[in-house]
Amino acid sequence: MKRIPLFQRLQIESQANCNRSCWFCPRTYDRSGKYLNEKGKPSTSFMPTEKIIDILDQAEAMGFRGGVTFYSYSEPLLDKRNVFLAREAGKRGMKPYIHTNGDFLKNDDVLCREITALYEYIVIGLYDYSTNEELERTKQYWENRLSGANLQFSAIGLAGSRSARNMAIPRALVPADRRMAVPDLIYMNGPCRRPLIRMIIRHDGEMCNCCEDMHGDFRLGNIYQNSLEELWFSDDHVKVVKDLQEGKRERYELCAHCPLSPTGPGSNGNKINIARRSSSALNAYRL
Repeated sequence: MKRIPLFQRLQIESQANCNRSCWFCPRTYDRSGKYLNEKGKPSTSFMPTEKIIDILDQAEAMGFRGGVTFYSYSEPLLDKRNVFLAREAGKRGMKPYIHTNGDFLKNDDVLCREITALYEYIVIGLYDYSTNEELERTKQYWENRLSGANLQFSAIGLAGSRSARNMAIPRALVPADRRMAVPDLIYMNGPCRRPLIRMIIRHDGEMCNCCEDMHGDFRLGNIYQNSLEELWFSDDHVKVVKDLQEGKRERYELCAHCPLSPTGPGSNGNKINIARRSSSALNAYRL
């Protein structure tokens, strides 16, 4: 029996690399080899095209018709297959979307036209401004550059607070930083529905529990050993989903130190316990 709903979004990381090293991104601090090795050199891992198509086929067979994207902690337009993969998702009735830093669009008119036509929506990360005025000029640039696109923006820091769609927020694997837009807190019994929304397959086939689980610490399985359906509806995944919906973050080390806010009120009317995240918590991870 399927004890949880089907995922709403499918995130397939087609390759591991990124052309930036942003202070607010967990990949910048990785030394596990998943994204950066112990010397800080990036992984160049690619998921084979036939495996990505196989995942799309499996999702279609499961009745999935939601949003699909081809990145995680990586820049999707580094992958020359990106446009092809978006087309393949669309052929299967899915809705491709993309988050990009935009660097590869600045001098490629053909790529701009292709992604404008293909993607349900495009989110451009705006990270290089220092004032709201500069931010607004940059947004106008992209509205002109990607004219006709369903365009959104992801801005970073306090300067974007009045006009940006979202801002840099504390992450479990990112050291505390005063540039974050909200306090660095943990919500010790705060419910979390995030693992129920997205199915995330890392570039090496590992299923990740959520956007914080970049190392695959939940050990939910690998698409090379299990089907998409087996991974999503496995006993292990269902247990994690239900525990976190009930606010049992303390059962999972990553969740216990996670600064992402609750997605609802406390379970059974309980008050949500809030505390400052300890910098020593990062010692538990592979930074």
